[in-house]
Amino acid sequence: MIASLMLWFAATPVAQAQENIQLVEQEIKAGLLYNFMKYTDWPSDRAQQPNAPIVVCLLGGDPFAGRLQPLAGRTVNQHVIELRNVRNVDEAGTCSLVFIHADEKPQWPQLRAALMGRALLTVSDFQGFADEGGMIEFTRIENKIGVKIDTVAVMAAHLQVQDRLLKLANAVRGGTGAR
Repeated sequence: MIASLMLWFAATPVAQAQENIQLVEQEIKAGLLYNFMKYTDWPSDRAQQPNAPIVVCLLGGDPFAGRLQPLAGRTVNQHVIELRNVRNVDEAGTCSLVFIHADEKPQWPQLRAALMGRALLTVSDFQGFADEGGMIEFTRIENKIGVKIDTVAVMAAHLQVQDRLLKLANAVRGGTGAR
């Protein structure tokens, strides 16, 4: 009994430290999503609509544990940010940015095909997302959050990412900015 209590007390700080790291990671990713919206240009017909919101959709759940909520109602490039949880690609039709939960990785080929040609930014954090046609992938490099961007996928959706966003990236595939 005493030994099990000692193990519990010894493990608790480690578990709390890991939880704190996870919370910080979610906050960093939420801030980066804001920058993705800020430094992405949507087609002029969509971006110029008066009062048109920037709609951020979470497909497959919220891996941010509510850390995106402070973005709701804020503005980016004179557009109000709106958050939505969507269950399928059909509900993503009015989205500006779709974050695809890592649990959706097995469905990514079908999702990619369904989203192809739509003027929306796709983002995820599962490994290989940008290599498999996703636009922006969160990566981990030496315990730091990184960003990988596929400019070919971005251009295929009739979007443009500004140089400031490309400079945030650790890796850029396609186009003239490949590194």
